[in-house]
Amino acid sequence: MASNQQINTQLSKKLSWLLRHGAKTEGITIRADGFVSVPDLQKHPRYLCFTLEKLKEIAAADAKQRYTLRWNPELGVHEIRANQGHSLAVLEGEAGGLENITHVSQVPLAVHGTYYRHWGAIRSQGLSRMNRNHVHFACSDETNSTLSGFRSDCQILIYLNVEKVLADGIPIYRSSNNVLLCPGIEGFIHSSYFQRVVDKKTGQPLQIDHCY
Repeated sequence: MASNQQINTQLSKKLSWLLRHGAKTEGITIRADGFVSVPDLQKHPRYLCFTLEKLKEIAAADAKQRYTLRWNPELGVHEIRANQGHSLAVLEGEAGGLENITHVSQVPLAVHGTYYRHWGAIRSQGLSRMNRNHVHFACSDETNSTLSGFRSDCQILIYLNVEKVLADGIPIYRSSNNVLLCPGIEGFIHSSYFQRVVDKKTGQPLQIDHCY
């Protein structure tokens, strides 16, 4: 029999997919700021399991703080949203619950973790946001801790030149769970915006092929 932790992990994956990618295809209303009404969620036959108590439990237990669960006094309902990772169109900046980064002093460090199997494509094309709205960066390279922004088993650390990105008018945002988000240019952050790239285990620098 599955433990409560295992059940919650599966439910969290289901909730994360819904709030980041699937609300519209499931016929659940998602606001422009990414919030979904908990009563609307509970009306759907596939999501009856998400009682308010269960949502509170999942949100509180999530080590990466993926969710914001709040009471909306104007509508008189609880609402929940994913803090980042959307492929659905949601509002950027403060309206979407994101802090606009305007100066390098706000972001002492922005680092993206990846794997050697992706490094060839990244060197030649840059970092891709894939099917998401942004490329994600952590604000720390302490990879032994629980961080939002990259997986702890990553092999390569890519440090972003935040000053150059901002100088070129490319936006950077910070989510409420301290993940740094950058849409890049046409979905890519080219290697000319990499400050340095290192092997996570050895700290040895990797060669960067600048795109332009």
